[in-house]
Amino acid sequence: MNTNVPTFPELNAPPDGSAAERLFRAHIFCDFDGTISHADIGWELFQRFGTQEPHHTMLVEGALPIGEYWKRVAASLHAPFTMEMLDSFLATVAIDPDIHPLLLIAKQQEIPFTIVSDGFDLYIQRFLERHGIGGVELFCNRAELTPEGRMSVRFPHATEGCNCPSAVCKRNVLLGLAHPDARIIYIGDGISDCCPAEHADIIFAKGKLAAFCNANRLPHYPFRSLAEVVVQITKLLARRRLRPRHQAALKRKSAWEGE
Repeated sequence: MNTNVPTFPELNAPPDGSAAERLFRAHIFCDFDGTISHADIGWELFQRFGTQEPHHTMLVEGALPIGEYWKRVAASLHAPFTMEMLDSFLATVAIDPDIHPLLLIAKQQEIPFTIVSDGFDLYIQRFLERHGIGGVELFCNRAELTPEGRMSVRFPHATEGCNCPSAVCKRNVLLGLAHPDARIIYIGDGISDCCPAEHADIIFAKGKLAAFCNANRLPHYPFRSLAEVVVQITKLLARRRLRPRHQAALKRKSAWEGE
């Protein structure tokens, strides 16, 4: 954990640019695997304790829907799989320590912060709790262990007709939660983040999401760690006004009208 928590004095500046005088709403959405956690916990978990192939290849080739992929790899876990095994595994995964000051900024500025993930609550909540993080809004798939030590999975945030490679329709989570006038800030690193990022005003991207943004000329802030996100978000929130990204606003309007 980063114990040197900053106070962000620039957010308490005089009225010419202070947070108190900020004239725009904001909502931060953040991916989990590979963004908050250093590793893709879902991938590593099933790789170590189950079988990814041929399911992953079938998923990539379009022969297997994402929900069915998750069901198959969950069923492949070597039973009995226990919470003790999960805890031992999670102890080997590092967290980006700057998630703590990022959450502090959101709390101080009264900005909603939502974690959106195509992973499972079984390990996400446990991982966050291990690092002293609680009470953060989380949208993800559901998983539980049966008495026999098998994993049962559910997809409460799946959407009919969604073509994104994610069992959680992150775009719809974003559209359903954000105030219509809010400036949407999205932070992510993977393929499942591409669709929601297209609907965001401010994008922080690394990995496959950054490659997607570059290929599609989406303006974004590249980052390697959340420390860089903290610095830039602090600057953005110190502004009096922040314009919406025009193409993102059009996409949101089109999506809302199509519902």
